[in-house]
Amino acid sequence: MSDKNQTFSSPAFLNASVLALVAVLAMMLYVFGVVMSGDTTQLTGSVRGADVIVTRDVPK
Repeated sequence: MSDKNQTFSSPAFLNASVLALVAVLAMMLYVFGVVMSGDTTQLTGSVRGADVIVTRDVPK
């Protein structure tokens, strides 16, 4: 049997999916970079209502 009549998704839907994937990956890369740099104050400061708890300078 031939698959000549098989329909594909529209190019606009494909473009939107790729754009959403790129946006999610860029966001994950940004968060990973901030966490790896150790500057969690910047990351937490960008979230409204978030509290920064510094545990590095707590005496033992």
